[in-house]
Amino acid sequence: MLHRLQKRLGCFRSCFPSAPTKTARSCVPPLLALISMSFSGAVGQLSSTTTRDSAAAPETLVYRQIGARSLKAYVFFPTTKANHRPVILLFHGGAWRLGDASWMFDRARDFAKKGMVAISVDYSLSNGGLSPVDGVDDACAAFAWVRAQAEQFGIDPQRVAGYGWSAGGHLVAATATLPSANEKTIAASARPNALLLYSPALNMAKDDYFMQLMAGKGDPASYSPSEFISRALPPTLIIQGEEDTIVLARDARAFCAAADKMGARCELHVYSGVGHLLTRNLKIQYKDFDGDPTDAAEAHQLEDDFLVTLGYMQK
Repeated sequence: MLHRLQKRLGCFRSCFPSAPTKTARSCVPPLLALISMSFSGAVGQLSSTTTRDSAAAPETLVYRQIGARSLKAYVFFPTTKANHRPVILLFHGGAWRLGDASWMFDRARDFAKKGMVAISVDYSLSNGGLSPVDGVDDACAAFAWVRAQAEQFGIDPQRVAGYGWSAGGHLVAATATLPSANEKTIAASARPNALLLYSPALNMAKDDYFMQLMAGKGDPASYSPSEFISRALPPTLIIQGEEDTIVLARDARAFCAAADKMGARCELHVYSGVGHLLTRNLKIQYKDFDGDPTDAAEAHQLEDDFLVTLGYMQK
């Protein structure tokens, strides 16, 4: 499948240079999906008192029903018995158009082994008349749903973190920053208490690809987290490659700078010499993904350390 997708993405370089062009409007390559597929291999109501094996298959639950579509959440429980545990929701990348929750299972297992309830979430992809508006709406629904399961899952509804890679990072950041989604005000219950973002798409206001995905269903600026930074931003950690040509390091820096100015906590770690999702393949960052294992291990440790400072994880 990877080889077939690579053939279909031949227009990528002309479609997405460092700055938007008219050519970008004529191509709709799933720019983040192939990267997500490259790293995917590396990375019922239940009683909260039940001991579970975090390395086992997750519990599969439907968190949202939209007509005939069932959106699922895959829940990894820690092996230890406890109540009021922190929870983290994970959102995969894939250019808003491809991917599924299984791409985040490895990282979800890591979090579960360290005492958190970890939930990898499927969301509406921007195909068949759907757009990123639907994905953001689903992400909000997922956060609200998990809080409604607080007693059943044995979780603390005040310690709900969001974790997203690439397009998934956009969804997580959007739930925390946007005032509304899909013409509905985002309730406090539908927002995360902390953000962990890995090569996130943050500045969408003038992004031609994102505009094309929106398909007239909303102003891209209305779904751009960078447009809505305030002091209410939850504690945020961003992992970013300096040479990223998919989502730019300057956008991550601007996001954190604006957050700092507002008095919000935003930690940014930029890795030199690597690109999107810390790939060492800088020529074509949407395929032949070659993540730097040393940088990735350090980044994951930084994520864990960040969660420790928030009281979500033990050191």
